Amino acid sequence: MHNLNSNDFNRNTDINVNANASKSNRSNVGSAGNNVDVNRGAAEGLRSGAGATRIQEKTVNRDAAARGVVARPDGIAADFDRVTPSSRYATGAAVRGNYNNRGLYNRNWYANYPGAWRATGWAANAIWIPSTWSAASSYIGYDNTQPMYYDYGNNVTYSGDNVYVNGDSVGTSEQYFDQAAALASSGANAEAPSDGDWMPLGVFALTKTDGTKSDVTIQLAVNKDGVIRGNSTDTETNTNQVLQGSVDKKTQRVAFTVGDRKEEVVETGLYNLTKDESPVLIHFGKDRTEQWLLVRLKNDGADAPTTGN
Repeated sequence: MHNLNSNDFNRNTDINVNANASKSNRSNVGSAGNNVDVNRGAAEGLRSGAGATRIQEKTVNRDAAARGVVARPDGIAADFDRVTPSSRYATGAAVRGNYNNRGLYNRNWYANYPGAWRATGWAANAIWIPSTWSAASSYIGYDNTQPMYYDYGNNVTYSGDNVYVNGDSVGTSEQYFDQAAALASSGANAEAPSDGDWMPLGVFALTKTDGTKSDVTIQLAVNKDGVIRGNSTDTETNTNQVLQGSVDKKTQRVAFTVGDRKEEVVETGLYNLTKDESPVLIHFGKDRTEQWLLVRLKNDGADAPTTGN
């Protein structure tokens, strides 16, 4: 990803972990007197020996859950704050109101960014056209399949060191990251020529869940094999990186990486991407995960639902 106002991302799609160590979700867990720092002040506790450790681990997890933060027992908090639909709507409205870069992804823009990804044969402005679940599911082959909404902090949660989706364990936190990384990698390595059959999923602004503006614009497309392609554009530095990933056709989970940063994985659900505000997770490697928001952007003349290429 590119740099946002929070400085969590550095320029040219490098996701900056070290520069924001003070904001990191990693906790300093040590001897007695050290604080167990759970993201956004959700919980604090002291560890003072083996016996006290187990008690305080439970306290941290219980207090964190009460405040909407999903905490791991080693003190590392996944930033899965429960974000209400009304909060997502308010963020989306603010970001859209402050967005002034609708000249992206037109003929002149592509001329200035020859390395950007582009589907051959799309009509003008097709890239901005939003998709519906009916169109996307039929295109990929999900006919008569119920959509799966990835609502992080609600139906996707941590308990201890395990991750649960709709109450079912999907592995440890490390395994959950590995699954996302493998899903993104499989799409990145897939043979998917730009002159093939592609469906636009739309254009989004990437922002914090409580953000009001964004300097990072995400454009997404999918082919019938579930391969994801698109662009991640930093409108402040005028740089662009190609993104690559895929859809897991069984779970409807989407994961992609940007540029060469393979350890930083963005994930969401295909159904999420048919909504005006799409919750996403950004995995900063195995040890840090945050919830962000993709806000759908619209453009005059490109507001009809897409039916595929």
